[in-house]
Amino acid sequence: MATYNLDQLPTIDQSYEQGMLPQRNDKTKFYKDTSGRCNLANYSLSSENRRILRKTDQYTCRSLPLCEFEYTPLIQKQIYNWIKLLGWDFPISSVKTIFNSHIFNHLDIWQDGEKVIAYSICYTSPHISHIAYVFYDPQYSHGDLPIRLVLQFVINSYEQHRKYCYLGRFSGEVGYYKRNMPGFEHFQDGVWVKFKK
Repeated sequence: MATYNLDQLPTIDQSYEQGMLPQRNDKTKFYKDTSGRCNLANYSLSSENRRILRKTDQYTCRSLPLCEFEYTPLIQKQIYNWIKLLGWDFPISSVKTIFNSHIFNHLDIWQDGEKVIAYSICYTSPHISHIAYVFYDPQYSHGDLPIRLVLQFVINSYEQHRKYCYLGRFSGEVGYYKRNMPGFEHFQDGVWVKFKK
C-alpha cells in the first residue's frame, strides 16, 4: 500500500479527492485504499435511510470542535473497554493520537438519555467532511446505531452545504453498508464512480 507525506501532496481536501485516506498514527501521512464518499449534489434519503432514522430517534447527538473536548483518562478507559469487547485491533495509543494530535477537528458525541454511547471523530473543512473513526458501546453493536452515526454525519454535512462527505474505507468486506448512504460513490481505477447495486 502506497503511503504519501503531506508535503508530497496538495491540500488535505485535494488528497481526499484523489482517493487517499489519512493514516491513523501519523497526521503527516496519507495512503491510497478503496474508499467511499457521498456526493452531496446527489443527496436524497432512501426509504432505508428513513427507516434507520426512525428506529434510532431516541438517541441524541451533540457536535463540537474537537479542540473543545477534554479527552480524560476516564474517557480513554471507556473507549478502551469498548474496543476490547468489540474485538477490534485498535491500540489505545492510536486512539490518543486521533483525539489529541491529528488532522481531525470535529467530534460528535452520542447519548441514550444521560448515557454516552458513542463518539465519532471527524475532519471538516468548508467544502468537505470525513467521518474517520467511530467508537461505540458494544451493547449497541447489533442494532442500527453504528449506521446512524454515519448517516447523521452525512445529513449534517449536506445541511452545512458541503460538497462531499468522505466515509473512509469501502469494499465488499469493509464498510459495505456505506453503499446505502445518500449520493454514494466509490474510488475505482483512479476516479470516483457511482456505486452500482
